Amino acid sequence: MNLKTIIINISMNKGTTMSKSKLLLGCVFSLGVSLNANEAKQTTAPIRSFPLDKGDMSVKVNYNRVNDTIDIFDLKQKELGSTANFGTIGDSSGLDISLAYGASEFYSLFYNYEHLNLHYIDSQLKNNKNDLFVKVLVYRNPMAFFETFTADIGYVRNSADDLDIKDSVQLNKMIQKVNPIPGLSINGSLISYKNNTLTYFDAITNQPISPFVRIGNLEDNSFYMRFLTGFHYETNILDLYTGLKYTKINTNVSIEPHDAEPMNTQLRNAGYEPVNLDRNEKTWFLGFNYTVEFGNFILDTNYEYLTIWGRGDDVKKTDDNHIVNAALSYVINKNMLVFVGGKLMMHQFNGVIPYLYNKYTKNKYDKKYGYAKVGFVYNFDTSRFFNISTSSDGYTSY
Repeated sequence: MNLKTIIINISMNKGTTMSKSKLLLGCVFSLGVSLNANEAKQTTAPIRSFPLDKGDMSVKVNYNRVNDTIDIFDLKQKELGSTANFGTIGDSSGLDISLAYGASEFYSLFYNYEHLNLHYIDSQLKNNKNDLFVKVLVYRNPMAFFETFTADIGYVRNSADDLDIKDSVQLNKMIQKVNPIPGLSINGSLISYKNNTLTYFDAITNQPISPFVRIGNLEDNSFYMRFLTGFHYETNILDLYTGLKYTKINTNVSIEPHDAEPMNTQLRNAGYEPVNLDRNEKTWFLGFNYTVEFGNFILDTNYEYLTIWGRGDDVKKTDDNHIVNAALSYVINKNMLVFVGGKLMMHQFNGVIPYLYNKYTKNKYDKKYGYAKVGFVYNFDTSRFFNISTSSDGYTSY
């Protein structure tokens, strides 16, 4: 069988069923409905140059995880060391949900939501990523070597709740790292400064105030444009792409509660001021996605290189990243597959979650980081519900 059907899912005679034991071994579960064998479907490929057929819809769900058990390459310990260091990322887990819909012959809509729990500075940082883009078909000719040219126009946002650091050891490390004040230390409600120990009380409750450091406005907002082309050969598909992204970051570091007086006046007199980490940056990226089908299996491999500019001199230490995404899928039938895979980043989340990178974490971002993932892809044809006529021209008509 050739890759006419791949992107995904395989001809009518491949409706093989996995046993329960195999499903448990794969750690995944999937459901689906019947589709026409000539229609184009999604694989696990995160980026694809070929648009969806009109009326086609795809759902991808995967669970991401890394800890000492799953970290088979020992990256977490060898590369990162102790999470007591500001900027170091430890265990992580999360859920990734992707939706794709062929709105018309020329437009496809894509949305990805990713929730990621990161062990960060001895706290749990819960990042939410929302990525929405429209794929526009510019050119398609099944007889040409490069069979299609498309453009993606998108918006992506990363955000997390404010991160409050209250542990005395971490709190004092942060203060001296972010805004060094010789002789200042905080332990619970006790503030020590130049041989004096002070305790401040809330004016309303008359309870002692326990100061803490807050990393606030943890968010970044980006707009991007991506240009793609691709071709197939027998059971292989290769997609090539490049693009630009503009990112705005709004983050600050402060000692809280910020309205507690006279505590904040005394801290300002000692030399403390909130730190503003806002910045804008631009990213150029390029990459490829390679998909190959063999038997009842599909292998997707994606590589992306990115380089960042527009940062200030105090943030320039690591300005690129290499990212590898790979997954091996087992085809349940012609519109369902389950997969296991992983993601590796050579410089942690640099350029992936931009707000995590700043002048205080930059010395940690030359480290590798990655996680394993398991999940399923489920494709269906909405035209069956709305009586929409779908086209068999182009990519699906090989």
